[in-house]
Amino acid sequence: MPIKLLTFDLDDTLWPNMATIQCTEESLYQWFEQRHPEITQQYSINDLREKRLKLAERHQHIAHDLTALRKKSFSELSRELGYNPEQEQQFIQDAFELYARERNKVSLYDDVIPTLQILKPRYRLGTVSNGNADIYRIGLGQLFDFSWSAADAGQQKPHPIVFNTLLELEQLTTDEIIHIGDDPVTDIMGAQQSGIRAVWLNRNHLPWPEALNSPFLEIDQLNQLPALLEPL
Repeated sequence: MPIKLLTFDLDDTLWPNMATIQCTEESLYQWFEQRHPEITQQYSINDLREKRLKLAERHQHIAHDLTALRKKSFSELSRELGYNPEQEQQFIQDAFELYARERNKVSLYDDVIPTLQILKPRYRLGTVSNGNADIYRIGLGQLFDFSWSAADAGQQKPHPIVFNTLLELEQLTTDEIIHIGDDPVTDIMGAQQSGIRAVWLNRNHLPWPEALNSPFLEIDQLNQLPALLEPL
């Protein structure tokens, strides 16, 4: 059965993620320092990160939704500042807009756009991510047919509901879709649990975890993908 859909993870698959998140948190912290210094007088960047992790533990119902979780963290900070409801909403809106703007300033790997341009005429292309990067703000929207996230699915990869629901929505069989991602657990095992073939993009030449089932294919550059898919 021919492949109809390719899905791609985002963070650390299409761009390196750690530097983006660090820059985002630094920009947000500088904004706090300038506009709400009471926050930075009490918390360091690491303190705020730990505070957010504890928040996720207390609010498991939104732990999969990084946008909701981030806004909830802003809400908690605003209440610590003693803001009234109107001030709280404005604070959340302003803080999240800054966060979203910075979070979507990514540096794509060099092979991403050329590879997607080759694949676009041949397959439907989608993204499946646990994060909250916005392909439209990043400027990749024209290369993808849709974006699917943990927030949409209600769980994070590797939970089977992420890919199972996508298969239902796209009305595809497991033979008609291939997923590409960098993470052995969330991407490869996550797709395999739904019967989907998964390609491991191993840019850093890491060893495969022995406890996991092997990926369908392994590549170390995204631009290797079109030629490998052609015979399938």
